[in-house]
Amino acid sequence: MSDINQKLASGAIKAFLASQYEKKTETEQKQLVKAVESSDYEKVTELKETLLDVNEKYSVANWIPDAATRMAKQLNFGTHISKGVHPDAKGDNVSFKSINDLPETIVGTHSIDSNYIDANGNAAALPLAAFFDFEIGEGNKIRDLILAENTDFIASLASDQKIAKTYQQAFKSAIQNPITEPATHERNKQTLWVTNNYQGESLEQLDYINIVPLYPSVLTHEVYQRINHLKFSEENKTARDNRFSKTLEQQPYVSLNNLATVQLGGTKPQNVSLLMSKQGGRNYLLPSLPPILNLADSTFKPSKFANTIFAKSLANKINPIIQDIFYVIKSAKNNVEIRDARKEAMDEILKSIFEFANYMRNDLPAGWTKDSELDECEQFWLDPKRAELPDEEEWSTRRVQTEWHKEIVHRFSRWMNTLLQEKFKDIRTDIADPEHHQWEQEIDAMKRLYERAGKGVFL
Repeated sequence: MSDINQKLASGAIKAFLASQYEKKTETEQKQLVKAVESSDYEKVTELKETLLDVNEKYSVANWIPDAATRMAKQLNFGTHISKGVHPDAKGDNVSFKSINDLPETIVGTHSIDSNYIDANGNAAALPLAAFFDFEIGEGNKIRDLILAENTDFIASLASDQKIAKTYQQAFKSAIQNPITEPATHERNKQTLWVTNNYQGESLEQLDYINIVPLYPSVLTHEVYQRINHLKFSEENKTARDNRFSKTLEQQPYVSLNNLATVQLGGTKPQNVSLLMSKQGGRNYLLPSLPPILNLADSTFKPSKFANTIFAKSLANKINPIIQDIFYVIKSAKNNVEIRDARKEAMDEILKSIFEFANYMRNDLPAGWTKDSELDECEQFWLDPKRAELPDEEEWSTRRVQTEWHKEIVHRFSRWMNTLLQEKFKDIRTDIADPEHHQWEQEIDAMKRLYERAGKGVFL
C-alpha cells in the first residue's frame, strides 16, 4: 500500500457514504428539482423527508455500527469460494495466501497481483463489500487502510476510540476470514488423494488427503476483465473497424477464437458471489484442445480391407485442413481473397495426400499392397517398387499399359465432391461437374509442381 495522507484516510468513510447516498437518491434528487421548478410544495416536503431519512441511514454514526456488528457477520469473504462449485454449497470460503515454493510452471491465484476480493452471503450485507472495495487515492482501497490498521482511519470510525478499534477489528476479521475449523458441504466436490502408494490389504489401511476444490473467483474475475479489455477496448475496436480501410493507418488488433462461456448462478449470479454478479454469471472458457499435428510429417496407411485411400479415414486424418476449405466455401463472397484462400486450403490438402503417398511409395516394403484390398489403380500408384519383385512381371506390365493416373485424379475429385455434398446438404445438387473439373485441375497443377521439384508422386 502506498502512503495515504491523513486527510484521505480520515475522510475515506465520509467519501464512501456520500457516494452511496448519491447513488441511492439519484432518482429522488431529480424529482426534487422538478418539484421545486413546478412549485409542488407537497412533493418537495415528501422528497426532502425521504432524502433526510436516507442521509441519516448513511451517516457515520448509523452505518458503521450496522456494518461492523451485522453485515460483517453475514458475509463470507475470500479469494476461493464454495458457491462457485455449486450455488447451494454452504462450505467455507478461503482467502489464498501466497507461498514462495510453488514452481513457476504452475499457474494460479499466486500468479497474479489482484486488487479484487470476493464475498457472498446475505445480499442485504453486500454494501460492506463495496465499502471494503472503495478506492482511496491512487491504487488504494479502504480495506488496505483496515488491514494496515491506519490510525487516522480508525479514529474516523467512531468518537469513542475503544469502539472504533472494535469496529476496525471486526472489519479486519471479516476480510481475512480466519478459519479455525474448516467446514465443507455435501454440495462441494471431494477428491481423495492417496499418500501411501495404494499399499494395504483393505481400504481402511489407505492413507489419503481429502481435497475439497473451491472456485478461484478472484483469478477467474481477473481473466474475465482482461479478456473483456482485449476484446472490447476502444483501441481494439478501432483497429478492427479500420482493418479494411485504405486511407487509415493499419494497427494490429486482437481476435480471440474458440472462446466459450459457462454461466454460474443461473438468473441470480448474486447468489454465487459479488464478483460473479459483476460478471453477470459469465465465465470465460479458453480452448483446451489437443495439439494439431504437422500433417506433412505424419504417416498414413489405409486399412488392409479398404479398397481406396479416398475414404473417411483420410478425411479424419486431415480434418483440420478439410475444415479450412469448408469454412472458405461456406462464405458467400467470391472475391480475390476468398478464391486465394480456397486455393491455399486445397493446396494444403493435396500436399498432405502427396506426402502420405510419398511415404507409402518409398518407406513401406515393396509388395505391401499384395495383402490389401486396394483397387489395382491405387496399387499401381502407391506400391511402385512391387514391379521389381519376382513373379510380378504381369502386374508390372499392366501398370505400364494402364492409364491409372487419370483414375487417381478422378477418384480424388469425386472424393472432394462427396465431402462437400455431405457437408453442405442444402446445396449438394449444385456441387457437380464444374467442381469436379476444378479439383482435377488443382491436383494436376500440384502434380506438376512436385515433378518439377523432383518429387514425382505419379511416376
